[in-house]
Amino acid sequence: MSDGRSIRKAKIVPFLDRLERDRAANLNQLVEKSKILELEGFESIDWNTSQWAVTAGRLLKLSGKNTKSLTLNFNYSPRLGGGPLLDKWGDVAKALMCLRFHRKHQAAPNQRNFITAVGYVAYESEKLGVELPRLTLEVIDNACRLISEHYSAGFSYNLHKAVGEFAKHCDVNGLCRVVFNYKYSAMKRPDTTTGVGYKRLDDPEVLNTKSDKLVTPAVFKIIGELYRNVPNDHKYRFYVLMLTMMACLGRRFSEITLLPYQTMEVDTDGRAYLEYFPRKISQGDVFTPRRKLYMPTDVVPIVEHVIDELNDLCREARITAEVVQNTNQADLSFLRFISSDQRLYGEDLERLGLSATLLDITGWIRKHGYAKPDMEKKTKQNRLAANPFYYTTLDGVIGYCKKDFSENLVQPIHIDQAGKKYYLKDLLFVRYQGMSSGAYSQWIATQCSHAMLTRFLRYFPDLAREYASTAIEVDFTSHHFRHTLNTLLDEGGLSDLLQTEWFGRSNPRDTKAYQHTSREKRALMLREDIKMGLVGGHIAEQLKIVPVGVQEAFLKARVNAVHDVGTGICIHNFAQTPCERHLQCSADCVDYVWVKEDSGRLEELKRQYAMTITAREIAEERSKSSKPKKSADWLTHNEKKLKVLSRQLVDNGVAEFDPKAYLEQLTHD
Repeated sequence: MSDGRSIRKAKIVPFLDRLERDRAANLNQLVEKSKILELEGFESIDWNTSQWAVTAGRLLKLSGKNTKSLTLNFNYSPRLGGGPLLDKWGDVAKALMCLRFHRKHQAAPNQRNFITAVGYVAYESEKLGVELPRLTLEVIDNACRLISEHYSAGFSYNLHKAVGEFAKHCDVNGLCRVVFNYKYSAMKRPDTTTGVGYKRLDDPEVLNTKSDKLVTPAVFKIIGELYRNVPNDHKYRFYVLMLTMMACLGRRFSEITLLPYQTMEVDTDGRAYLEYFPRKISQGDVFTPRRKLYMPTDVVPIVEHVIDELNDLCREARITAEVVQNTNQADLSFLRFISSDQRLYGEDLERLGLSATLLDITGWIRKHGYAKPDMEKKTKQNRLAANPFYYTTLDGVIGYCKKDFSENLVQPIHIDQAGKKYYLKDLLFVRYQGMSSGAYSQWIATQCSHAMLTRFLRYFPDLAREYASTAIEVDFTSHHFRHTLNTLLDEGGLSDLLQTEWFGRSNPRDTKAYQHTSREKRALMLREDIKMGLVGGHIAEQLKIVPVGVQEAFLKARVNAVHDVGTGICIHNFAQTPCERHLQCSADCVDYVWVKEDSGRLEELKRQYAMTITAREIAEERSKSSKPKKSADWLTHNEKKLKVLSRQLVDNGVAEFDPKAYLEQLTHD
């Protein structure tokens, strides 16, 4: 829609094979079906409680977190006073949560949002005295409005989507007497840009792209200096390499940290690439397609060197991860020279890479009964007090090491489209687990979590002060590199469709949220492309006959706005007049232009051309009927579209193709 709202609704497949006329029977059937699911980590859960503790399985495998348990609370939002969801509302929330997780493996935050949304619907229904089978649109609308009052625009947007999904579940599973087909009328994706103010195109500030989500050039410079100057054996070298990869590739945090162990490859056309798994969250044993990530030419030597260094830097931790994988316990090979009856004092533990404080009164070994007093050996300072030294044996050290083992360490992290499983030992970024003393374990390896990177960023200014030309405060996150690279590619002329594909997104609309180039700068960039002959369309043809001396003035008058319309670009200034040719951009509109040799739009152009050919054939058949007038109008419209689309295809190097065969192939795919 023109105000930014989408008309799309949730697409939900029913969980029930057969619906009964009795709505209560459908709910009971839904509950029974969810209870018989064998969900890993849910085995010990009591259905009748409002708090479920999950201790294993996919739900724990959240990107950036090494968590061993989590809790799902089937309660009302704290904004509604809390308290458990009771009776049918508790049953429907629990049943749908289990079934939707079994089908799509949503992460814990998504599940909690869904439960919260159900709680708001339940709250409003109880206010009006309406039970679940008699739920109405009024109740659901009231719930969405209350959500908007209680939460920010961004969080409300997610909860509104969850309410719409819940309404759709009610529709397809026969839980209510009314079919809602619901989407909240005021739901709109939050605007991620900074305001809607207008700037003059001759303002020098227009050329500066500004956003608090972009990484400044100074940060890139410092990361480059750290990459060159920080020694290979420095304890923070691991994180410097990680930041370098983020700056070069613009991948999500989980996509960088979960890169498979590999070397850079080159395809038959000489293009360098890495293989990666596009994902927002780590979903363990869920199939994820392995894709090729082609490198921008300038970053190839940097990324290649980083990968070679990581293969060496993480080799020992990767070997430990393989031992843990094979033995299903902590790697105890470093204790092979310790005899079972040998006494191990504080200095002995430190030689093994452990902390001497483990033998203190609050230390783990002593608290768990593995430490013994040595009555003959006393400290010089405490001889009169007769305080003995404590020591431990091999059993105490083994017990301490084994406590760090978790089943998550030996579970698959990726499963690709061929069914191959990737474990911790198969990752590029693998490190030893850190300890509270500041040392690192040599018996447990782990992947890098987001908390680890955040902790490192606290020391980033000090590291820059020592190894770079200047110190700088950290005002960026790992995701800001993605925003920055996306904006740079956009300003460099890469089409939205190619940006969407390269960044591993599924929806081209999401790409817009990562582009921070101002409207004014886009208009200036398009003017330059038109002058250089890189753009086709009416305005490009008109410019050819405009005297050279007034071409600049002509472009200033005509190009004041830029809008991406899928197959091309619209330059109509909506701030002055509304569009009279809405959704008819490619039908020979004077405000429609396109970039020549824009391969990212090629598939959409071919699809539009093939569909227009089909539409013209239908219109030709109907023009032979007793009422040919409307068909004649459609014929004229389609002829205009075909003429423009044909010119675009030629500008993209497509001389001819079979439209019918193309549509058949799309249908088959």
